[in-house]
Amino acid sequence: MPLRILSYNIWYGGQDRLPLIADVIKQQQPDAVALLEANSRSHAQQLADDLDMQLIFGEANSAFHVAWISRLPIVRWENHRLPELYKTLLEVELSWDGSPLCLFATHLHAGRWREDDERRAQEMHAILSVLREKADQFHLLTGDFNTVHPTDTPGSRPRPEDDVPRLALSSRLVIPLLLEASYIDCYRTLHPNKPGYTFELPEPLWLRPDYIFASRHLASHLTACEVVTDPKAINASDHLPIWAEFR
Repeated sequence: MPLRILSYNIWYGGQDRLPLIADVIKQQQPDAVALLEANSRSHAQQLADDLDMQLIFGEANSAFHVAWISRLPIVRWENHRLPELYKTLLEVELSWDGSPLCLFATHLHAGRWREDDERRAQEMHAILSVLREKADQFHLLTGDFNTVHPTDTPGSRPRPEDDVPRLALSSRLVIPLLLEASYIDCYRTLHPNKPGYTFELPEPLWLRPDYIFASRHLASHLTACEVVTDPKAINASDHLPIWAEFR
């Protein structure tokens, strides 16, 4: 049975853009959706109701909550509100073709200085300590990591060279931690030469801060991964959603 997982930063809880966000999600026909910046529980519930999906809401250590909505029954869930996290790590477990599948969603600390990237690396160390318990089980980690892959190149119009360290483009500590732990960057694996930008800074400068990382066992079932770039998605949020499909 194919399984499609979508990750979507909906920008300050979605506000008056909820119908547009729901349309974007519906068009992709996902089985489960990670919602980042799910700042309003009532808005997240409205999205779930409109899409006929179940809501699991993860209170964060700040106003930027995380949620999962799922078309498939959720067997178990846990909100890992770790003290190291500025937000939270929300886990849900589904049954996929008779096997347990754990989906983790997080939203790492924002900020463009090197110390912000160091803070994100500390958060990822804490997250990986939770994920290690699932080493022998299908699982994935998705969300807005607020960081850049070591091999990614920013798009559009870069800032002058002396401004690059301010953007933390030379400080990319988070993604190597996942790669060293044998997690697979779903988008980059299937699109080694496409940028896959999901977010534009005001400069303007396009980046890829939204990821779906699969465990090695799950990655062997990866068949597709795409960024949604149609006009509705561009207008629905400041981030573009990304989805991955497994068979």
